[in-house]
This record gives sequence, structure tokens and C-alpha cells, in this order.
Amino acid sequence: MLAQTLAESGLPAIAAVVGKNGVMVASGAVGVRKAGDPAKATISDKFHLGSCTKALTATVAAMFVEQGKLRWDRSLAEVFPERASAMHPSYRRATLELLLSHRSGAPANGRDYGKPDAPVTEQRLAYLDAITTRPPEAEPGTRYSYSNAGYIIAGTILERVSGQSWEDLVRARLFQPLGMRSAGFGPPSAPDQTDQPWGHVWQGGKFAPRYGDNPPGLGPAGTVHCSLPDYLKFAERHTSGGSPPPPLVSPSSYAKLHEPAPGQDYAMGWIAVERGWAGGRALNHTGSNTMNRFVVWLAPKIELSIVVAANADGGKTPQILDGVVGELIKQFAG
Repeated sequence: MLAQTLAESGLPAIAAVVGKNGVMVASGAVGVRKAGDPAKATISDKFHLGSCTKALTATVAAMFVEQGKLRWDRSLAEVFPERASAMHPSYRRATLELLLSHRSGAPANGRDYGKPDAPVTEQRLAYLDAITTRPPEAEPGTRYSYSNAGYIIAGTILERVSGQSWEDLVRARLFQPLGMRSAGFGPPSAPDQTDQPWGHVWQGGKFAPRYGDNPPGLGPAGTVHCSLPDYLKFAERHTSGGSPPPPLVSPSSYAKLHEPAPGQDYAMGWIAVERGWAGGRALNHTGSNTMNRFVVWLAPKIELSIVVAANADGGKTPQILDGVVGELIKQFAG
């Protein structure tokens, strides 16, 4: 099925995995790592998650809440008292939960990470200052507005309460215990090699290779890469509500992460929608750094996980991957 999709779409590579009841029941990868290069993509290759990273950040936050190191309603003024006087008054009461559910009033993006040669934790603090000293786009808690900035700021909260970088936290709390050995940050491949997939953009009627990623400071909002089988190890904890071991958080914390605020469908790291094929609530997210695309659908009621990725974005890539998801739902949701 993937080979036919590849032939019809012109994508450089496409990969997919399906998990059912905690077992990977189907997987495949076709195409090349870089257009114009013969290196073949494999199921072990690392694909860029883009904004599907957000669920990882929210899960780590839930761990800290369970351990009593954080509260969902902990405000920015409480976490950063030395910065509170410089914050716009509205931002002082923005909470961890509002940041993770895109209701903090933070803008979609920001550009000021301070000194580019500073440690990434300092870059995120500079970003926090640049965002919170200006008026929010809406009063915290009053409006949903998708925000990478909110997740970067949530990452700075995790860094403050732990004394570790967000990258080290994700490695220690998720990658290592789940055995996600392929997981890392930034471009999957080395700059001048085709050891892993390159990103591609739609240009001149075809997909052209492009190397790069978002700034490292954006990490909590979307810089993770890993193989699809490794990502499935994380996704299936959300599909199953915690099993197989090791448990990441309690069932009540998974329920909290999956529950949208009244009147919206974005929970924390997941879009939660009702779907007949899922037997009720399904969890979805899409990620892109404009050069790669990653799509996840989880159906907890039937313990089904579907992950599809391409090392390209632009053109009709979103529709192509959604079509693959649709075919996999037909095959495995029954």
C-alpha cells in the first residue's frame, strides 16, 4: 500500500506502523532518504516528529505533577518570582495547564532566543522574557489559540523545577525507560550524509531536499526525531492508559492529559475527538517542521495506534498521509 502511495505521490519516502493491543502488528517504509540519492529508507530510520513532540512535553509535566514538584495551576509568577515584576500582569497568572492546552494567551511563535551561543536553557529563558513582557493575545483562560510559544515556556517551567534541560529530562524520563534508542533532537541525519532521512520541501512541482530544523530552543514544541517503532513505545502508553510496563504516569494522569477544556478539542499534547471507528474518543496530532510530516491517531477504546510519517512536507503531503491513515483505519479498526 505504501509503495503504491509513493509511486502516485512523488514523496521521497513514507513509513507507517500500526499497534494493536500493545503489539506492533504492521510496519513498512518505502522510498529514499534523500531525493536524488540511492540510499533507501528503512523502518528503523528516524523521522522528525515536529509538533507531535508536544505530547512528550506534556507527559513529562504530568510526571512532575504526580511527584508533587508542580501543580497544573502553578502560575508563571510562582515559578519565576524574580521575573514576575517584568511580566505583563496577565502573564503572571498563566498556568502550566493553560500553556499546555493553548489557552495561555501566548502567540503562535516568537523569534527572540537571546544569544545564539548561550546554553539552550538560557535561550529559553530569554524567549520567556521576550514573550511575557508583552501583552498576551488574549487573557489567559479565555481563548484557545495554538501556540508553540506556550510549549516552549512550559519547557522552561520543567527546567526550572528540575534544574535540568528539557532535552535531558526527556531522555531520562521517556527515551531511556521506554527503550527509545533511536530518539534524539534536531535533523535526523548528519549534515553531509544520507545516514538518515533528509527533509524535503515542495518546490517547482517536486520535492527538493532541504537540511535543517527549527532552532534548538523550540525543543519542547517540536524538535524530537525517532524511528516509528520507537515512537510507538511512547504512543501506546497513551492508547492503553499506561501498560505495558514501565508505567509513565497513573491512569488518572493519562485521563487528565486526554481531557480537553470545555468547548474545545485540544487537551494537553493531543487533540481529542469522537470517532465512530474508534468506539468513542480518538487522540490525534500532526507535526511538521515544514520539511517533514508526522501524523498520529490513537484509539484507546480499541487499543489501536496508527503512525504515519514522510520526510517531506508541502504540496499535497497532508492529504496523502491522511489518506494512508484512512486506509489503515479501514484495515485495523474493525
